[in-house]
Amino acid sequence: MMTNGLYKPMAVALAMIVLSTVNLTAADSDRFTFSDVQFRASTAGIPNSAAYLKIINNGVSDDRLMSAKAAIAQRVEIHSMEMDNGVMRMRVINGGLFIAAGESVTLAPGGLHIMLMGLTTDLAPDTKHEIILVFEKAGDVKLNGTAKRPADIMMNMPGHDASHHQDHSKKSQ
Repeated sequence: MMTNGLYKPMAVALAMIVLSTVNLTAADSDRFTFSDVQFRASTAGIPNSAAYLKIINNGVSDDRLMSAKAAIAQRVEIHSMEMDNGVMRMRVINGGLFIAAGESVTLAPGGLHIMLMGLTTDLAPDTKHEIILVFEKAGDVKLNGTAKRPADIMMNMPGHDASHHQDHSKKSQ
């Protein structure tokens, strides 16, 4: 049987462990910062589109964007675009997109992007849509974005400068 002298130190130690776990969970929820999501607008008969954004890993550990989901498409994949003997080729990124701790990844036209295939609705300019990013460690993150005409999507989208990302971004949920 424990004496009263041992109860207090054990209770304090247990409380500290519980509180430190709560703090780790809160810090983990702020692992990522995101620029505004921009979807390439589509018109009737165009079956595919793409989503673009910048993902900043503010955490202390690396993570990986494994996939994405969106009700506006039958299939969603993470793609890269690169020149191959003078021909632009698009490829699925197998195994997810690595994002190192303290680093960022930009998904933009002509490079990395989220491909939306088999659109279930037209993406009219200025309409809002949801996308869910699925991370290996951070889990699912729901983001909302706006459909933009291709000419209105910028390669250097607002919020991509790390010194300004606090003003133009969303925190992970």
